[in-house]
Amino acid sequence: MADETVEEQPVETPVEAPRRKGGGIFRIIKAVAFITVIVVVQIVAASMLAPSAKDTEKLAHELATATTGHGADAHDEHEKAEKEDHAAHDENLVEVELGTYNITRFNPATNTTLAIDFELFGTVLADDKANFEHHFESSNARIKEQITLTMHSAESADLTDAGLGLLKRQILEKTNRALGQPLLKEVLFSKFNFVER
Repeated sequence: MADETVEEQPVETPVEAPRRKGGGIFRIIKAVAFITVIVVVQIVAASMLAPSAKDTEKLAHELATATTGHGADAHDEHEKAEKEDHAAHDENLVEVELGTYNITRFNPATNTTLAIDFELFGTVLADDKANFEHHFESSNARIKEQITLTMHSAESADLTDAGLGLLKRQILEKTNRALGQPLLKEVLFSKFNFVER
């Protein structure tokens, strides 16, 4: 056998088509836009399904009555009381003075002192004014103590609330409890100031 030289033929490899660079960026932009749309739809749906403050308060009241053992009768009585309160607001209400308060509270954790000064008024039905004044005189010390304790337990967020809603509700509830009757219909602050030093 003779020495034969075999020439190797070069193998042709197929040439790949150049990749488009814009396609990858476009896919990323589409994915981000799709995710953004999904998030926005979820936020809108959640905001539409979230309960209002009134619904939350009603639910909290229902849970509170359920834990204290009151049933549906208590809920009906509460709704009736709310209707009576609204009717009472339509009737003739008069203001009564509940006192001027200068409360100082020391916070040992932050080593600061908080001074709270305010005048407190309430509203009662004109027909109940004499009855209120009698009960207020006889339980004046207890009422002032409850108001002072409420202000001592107040958080900074409660004091900076524009309407002072939580403080008003707490003082109204505690004052009526000290009076022994729900004579006071509303609590009003006048000249409310607080300073932290």
